[in-house]
Parts: sequence; structure tokens; C-alpha cells
Amino acid sequence: MPKFLTFLILVSHWSFGQVLQNGLILPTAANTENSCCIYSPEVGFTVYENPRGLIVGKLTRDVSKNQSDQSAYEIYFVDISTKTKTKLDLVNFREVDYEIWSITYFERRDGFVRVVNENSNYWLNEAEIQKLGFAVVEWQAFLSNSKNLMGFYANDPGLNLREGPTKEARIIKTLRGDLYEISPTNEHNGLWTKVKIVKRKEHPCETTLTEKDNIEYELEGWIKIVDDSGQPNVGYNARGC
Repeated sequence: MPKFLTFLILVSHWSFGQVLQNGLILPTAANTENSCCIYSPEVGFTVYENPRGLIVGKLTRDVSKNQSDQSAYEIYFVDISTKTKTKLDLVNFREVDYEIWSITYFERRDGFVRVVNENSNYWLNEAEIQKLGFAVVEWQAFLSNSKNLMGFYANDPGLNLREGPTKEARIIKTLRGDLYEISPTNEHNGLWTKVKIVKRKEHPCETTLTEKDNIEYELEGWIKIVDDSGQPNVGYNARGC
């Protein structure tokens, strides 16, 4: 199956009972046009001033100044009125695989998503996103189904692994640091995800131990994999070791 086709299937059938306000704009299938660097359609995305508001420009890499060998890593906002081209820093995007970044969104309302960063006012139309071969993917869906990343680890100050998907459930272990490798399963309850935990003796990138010998113990339980706004409670290393 193409690399991101699973996300289209996932988004079509996923149901958490609420619309989360943070996530990623990802292609629904791998292709040569969108296979590298910052995921973006060749024609760019139309930018609106607010949901159902006026069109103010485009997010695109197809501009006259963007002819360098780094062009695949560069996206500009092109103002429709002034024709001004503003380069968006790579820090505004999220690395989701080795040398591959995604546009992120921070608010979702009335069929539109607000993208780039929490201080921007760039709105994209979800219908156009889908038409151009992309999907709006909540962080919870991405984290629970990405098979291309190394195991996840708890963000500071740590995460409580619980027996059940509630804050009242007994704490099995508090996960801190990257020696607790978190692997999500396909069981979910609201913002909670059932996970498998492997406690490593040494970090897999720094050990000479075999895979088996490097396992201290294993656990299963539930963590709140995203916070109430849909931002990740776990981190990952997109570049591997």
C-alpha cells in the first residue's frame, strides 16, 4: 500500500467523538510530485483570511525566486494583492519522516483549518485539501498508525501508564525518558490509547546489546496520547538513530 494511503482510510473511518484542533496536512498516497521534503501540492494551497472569508493568497513553492537546489524545502506565502512572496521558515513545519516535513494546523472550524503556526492567520479549505490529494489528519491518528518512526517516548514531565482509559484508573508506571519505548495499539477511548511499553536497558541507538538482551521488562496499559487540544503528549525521532 502506498506510504500515506493508510491515512486516507484512517481519516474516513476514525471516530473519537470530537474534532481535535491540532494535526497535520498529509498526502493520501505517495507520488513523485509530493514524495519529498515539505508535503505540498504542485499548484499550492489557496489561503483565506478566515473560514469562508476572502482569498488572500497561496502557500506554494512555485515562485520565480524558488529555483535553488533547496526549493523542495521552501514554501512561500504569495499575497494575492501585493504579489509579495514571504518564505516560511522550516521551523514552522513538522518533520514526520526522514527529511520529510508536513504543514501543521492549529485550529479547525467550519470546513477550514488554520495552518503554519499558532500566530498565523492562514486558513485552508478542507474540501480543496481533499481535492488536491491530501487529508487533514489529527495527531492522535498519526501517532497511532505511523509505522515509519522509531518508538515514541513521553514528553516531559512524563506520562502515567494506567490500567484503564481514565484519570481514576490505577497508575501502573510513570513513563519518563526515551528508554520507555511506547508502541500504540488500535484500541482507543476518547483521547486515550492502549499502548505496549518496552523498558530498554540502554538506548537502541547507543547499545551493543541484542534486541532481546536490551529488554528490561514489558508492560501494557493506557496513556493519554494527546492533550485536550489534540497536541502530542509523546515525542519521536523522525530521523532514526
